[in-house]
Amino acid sequence: MRSVATGDRSGVDCVSVLRQDVTFASGRASCAAWLYRPTTSRSSVPCVVMAHGFSLTRHDGLEQYAEALVAAGAAVVVFDHRYLGDSGGTPRQRFRVEHQRQDYRAAVNYARRLDGVDGEQIIIWGFSFSGGTAVEVAAADARIAGLILLCPFLDGLARVMKAAKSSPGLVAWILPRALKDKIGAHTLISVTGQPGEHAAMTFPGEAEGIAAAVASDSPWRNEISPGLFLTLALYRPVSRAARIGCPTWIGLGERDITVSNPASEKFAAASPRAELHRYDVDHFGAFHEPAAEQIRADQAEWLNHLTQPAR
Repeated sequence: MRSVATGDRSGVDCVSVLRQDVTFASGRASCAAWLYRPTTSRSSVPCVVMAHGFSLTRHDGLEQYAEALVAAGAAVVVFDHRYLGDSGGTPRQRFRVEHQRQDYRAAVNYARRLDGVDGEQIIIWGFSFSGGTAVEVAAADARIAGLILLCPFLDGLARVMKAAKSSPGLVAWILPRALKDKIGAHTLISVTGQPGEHAAMTFPGEAEGIAAAVASDSPWRNEISPGLFLTLALYRPVSRAARIGCPTWIGLGERDITVSNPASEKFAAASPRAELHRYDVDHFGAFHEPAAEQIRADQAEWLNHLTQPAR
C-alpha cells in the first residue's frame, strides 16, 4: 500500500489517499486492480469502478482520474480487463465484449464486498468502449448508483458505416481475420495505424492520440484480437438509454471522430437522469492538459453532489 498526495491535477482540494494492488477473480482468470481509499471520517463511502477503453490499460491516464474521484470522497477500483495489461488470462490481447461485461460485474461485486464501502453507492466509470460496456452493465443492475461516461462508444453501427465509406479495403481486410479469431484461431491485428494502414483504428489522429495517451511504463501493446468486428454494427448501447435510471454524467469531445457524438446526444436526451457536458477536445484529449484537469474537476464535483450523505 502506498500513500498518494493528490489535488493539484484534479482541480479539487489536496488530500492524501491510499492505494494498494489487489486482484479479483473473473471467469477463469484474475483481474489486476488498484484500490484507492480516501482518508475520510465517513464510516461507509461510495466506490467508483473504472476500466479503460479499447485495448488501453489502467496505466494510461486513469490514475489521475482515480485520484480526483478519491479526493471527492470515494473509494476507487481501477482494473485491467482480462487478457490485457497486468491482468491474467490467455491468449493475450484477446478482446471479447461478453468477457469485459463479466469483468465489470466482477469488479462491482468485489467493490460491494469491501469493508468501509457502501454497496448501494457503486458508480461505474467508462471511457470509449468501456463507456458502452458500463451502460450495458448498469442496464442489467438496478443497484448501480451512477454512471460516468467519457467519450463513450455507444453506436457500433455508426463506426462501421464511417469505416466502410472511408476505408472499404480495410474493412474487407479485417473481416476474414475477425472470422478466424471468432471461430477459435487466435488472431491479432494492430490496434492502430495511420490512414491507409492495416489496423483496427486508422481514422486521422487516432494513432497519435493513442501514442500520446499511453504512459512510458505502460504494458499496452499495439495488438488486439479482431473477432469483435464481425458483430460491431450490432453493438449499440445507445439503445439502452431509457433503461438507465441512475444519474449519469456524460462527457463529449466536440472534435471527437472516433465515437459517434450524435449517439451520446441521443443517449443524454433519452436517459431520464443524464447530463451532457461538452469539451473542445478530440477523443484522446481527455487525457491531455489543460482540458483533462477541467474534466476531472467536473466529474469530481458531480460525484460529490451525488454521494453527499443526507443532512
